[in-house]
Amino acid sequence: MTAAGRWCTRIVLTGVLPIVGLALLLGAIHGAIWGWAAAAGGFMLVVLLQTRRLALLAAWIDGPQQADVPDSGGAWGEVFRKLSRKLRLDARALAEIETRLNSFSQAMDAVPDGLVVLADHSQVQWANRAAGEHLGIRLPRDGGAIIQQLVRAPGFAEYLGSPAGQPPFILQSQAARRRVYSLRAVPLGERNTLLVSLDVSDARRVEAMRSTFVANVSHELRTPLTVVSGFLEHFGDDNAMTGEQRQQFARLMSEQTRRMLSLVDDLLTLSRLEAEDAPASEEDIDMADLLAQLQAEAESLSAGRHRLQVSCSGPGLRGNRKELHSAFGNLVSNAIRYTPTGGDIRIRWKLRAGLGVFSVRDSGVGIAAEHLPRLTERFYRVDRGRSRDTGGTGLGLAIVKHILLRHQAALLIDSQPGAGSNFRAEFPVWRLRPQPGATAPAAGEA
Repeated sequence: MTAAGRWCTRIVLTGVLPIVGLALLLGAIHGAIWGWAAAAGGFMLVVLLQTRRLALLAAWIDGPQQADVPDSGGAWGEVFRKLSRKLRLDARALAEIETRLNSFSQAMDAVPDGLVVLADHSQVQWANRAAGEHLGIRLPRDGGAIIQQLVRAPGFAEYLGSPAGQPPFILQSQAARRRVYSLRAVPLGERNTLLVSLDVSDARRVEAMRSTFVANVSHELRTPLTVVSGFLEHFGDDNAMTGEQRQQFARLMSEQTRRMLSLVDDLLTLSRLEAEDAPASEEDIDMADLLAQLQAEAESLSAGRHRLQVSCSGPGLRGNRKELHSAFGNLVSNAIRYTPTGGDIRIRWKLRAGLGVFSVRDSGVGIAAEHLPRLTERFYRVDRGRSRDTGGTGLGLAIVKHILLRHQAALLIDSQPGAGSNFRAEFPVWRLRPQPGATAPAAGEA
């Protein structure tokens, strides 16, 4: 017997049988009229009681409260208890589902890619936070809106209507022209569509930088190769030039060859630095000894054309000596190259505000403010012609930046046209080491 059948049987046994029994007893004692009257009255009472209990059930279902289960005995009481238990289980299951949905929604909002669920006819059903940043979709404001009305870009509607397997649709943000997004529509079930947006701005920028890099390398190598190739044509004819011209051409080819070798060396150095996250080996560096070596190299490169001042008043430094020597040497050589004859160049190592600071200040031509953010880009030159004349490859500051990053240091540049430049490398305190015997800075030096 089913549960419904058992429940009906209990109602019959507890409500109908006593009335029938009472009616038969009265009919036997007082006659059939009394029996029928008792039966009618009893059944009327049962109907009234069942109606009242049904009214209680209807009222309780409209606003069920677990603590307010109607007090009704018998079969109806069991019905109320089972309903109450079922409601409690359903409320618990609903709370668990809501918790999981909230967790899922938070996880989807944390995804950096934009996600939009589209119903039939491209209506927005749901979108995460990244979709708002990429496509400007805001819920609940845009719920039910047609996606083509929100993303107005030529060809987007045709892309959504095209069959699967098409390449992604590229969208340039109208709010920020520098942001580029790749949109891909993926079938979701039988009628829905999942629109995924990826921010490909950085990838596009890297690709542009790679193309620029290849173009710059080709340009930098083409000029000396053209010079060497042109001179070699003359060397094939012994009567085409005098011995003096031959020596002059050989000297020029040697200079161009050294320039190409220098460029290749810098490219290999930069490639190695970019491929590694940290220096291969580190040691405690005696900064006084390193600055003495830099001073000797600066004096050789300057050849007496500049006034050099070197001071070391800071502690030792933990790092890769060869890499730091290369970085500091690049800063010093740049100062010498871009400072006119008779100018001042000051090289310092000191402790300032808890940081180890290596600085190179010159009284050279200076750099305009608009060029400062791009100085460490590969092959970026403020004055391309002047850089070639001084022998620069355009990679020095890029190498400096990568070496300092590997040593958790920062490169700061202060410069004004006509007032010289100051390049500072600031190292964190945990890279500093005690260095006895350091000399104090001269009076009046900042």
